[in-house]
Amino acid sequence: MSNDKETIKRAVERHDIDSSIFQGRYVNFQQGKYTDEFIYGRYQMFEEIDTILAQLPKGSKVLDLGCGTGHFSSYIKSLGYDVTGLDPSTKMLNYARENFPDITFVEGYSNDLPFEENTFDLIISIEVLRYLDTNIVIESYKDMYRTLKPKGKIFITHVNTLATEGYFVFYHLKKIAHSFKGKEYHSAYFTTAQKERRVLKEIGFKEIHCIGRMFATVRTGYKFGKKIGKAYAKILETFNPRQRFTKTMFKNLAGHLIVIAEKQGS
Repeated sequence: MSNDKETIKRAVERHDIDSSIFQGRYVNFQQGKYTDEFIYGRYQMFEEIDTILAQLPKGSKVLDLGCGTGHFSSYIKSLGYDVTGLDPSTKMLNYARENFPDITFVEGYSNDLPFEENTFDLIISIEVLRYLDTNIVIESYKDMYRTLKPKGKIFITHVNTLATEGYFVFYHLKKIAHSFKGKEYHSAYFTTAQKERRVLKEIGFKEIHCIGRMFATVRTGYKFGKKIGKAYAKILETFNPRQRFTKTMFKNLAGHLIVIAEKQGS
């Protein structure tokens, strides 16, 4: 348990450091999907989220788990849903509450959700569980299951172990470098579609679907600047305009692995 607390502490510290960066990134969102690799990836995810939201009656209760600066919570609310934002970072929540005072934002953790059973119709978590370890991710899934209404759904994004830009290798090299300096580096959760299906099925979820979005090497293109990144992204779009992958081999190589699953019930 102490290791879990240290993992969460490092994740929150990382989140606090990134708070002003995320605030700026979402402000830049209006500049279009080719602005940078962050926004390009978010456009890919939001296409999938819009599809899920369209299946929900207006007024349904949605949890934005890891809401950060609140911009996505605001988008959900604008579509007519009853949204609550949750984040462990006080600094992120300060931005969120200042940006969107008409939305309820709660401080809390993914593996200890401060909500009653059967509360939400949908739980969305974008690029949050990636900063945790396997034990905490599984605990988080279990608590999501608890707080979902029967037939409620989760929409979670993960980092592929085999993503073609090589982040898995880069992360572990950086972790080793930190250890040589006697420093701790934040945890990271890497996964595959097969692993997510197995874990979620054991918890009790059904109708489990995994989708890959975005050629992972788009991120590499943007490392050379916006113009090169944009040009490279458009070249890749000629091969797959939506950069959406449903076959296992390709989805496990994508930049984002999206997992959608449903709680059992009637």
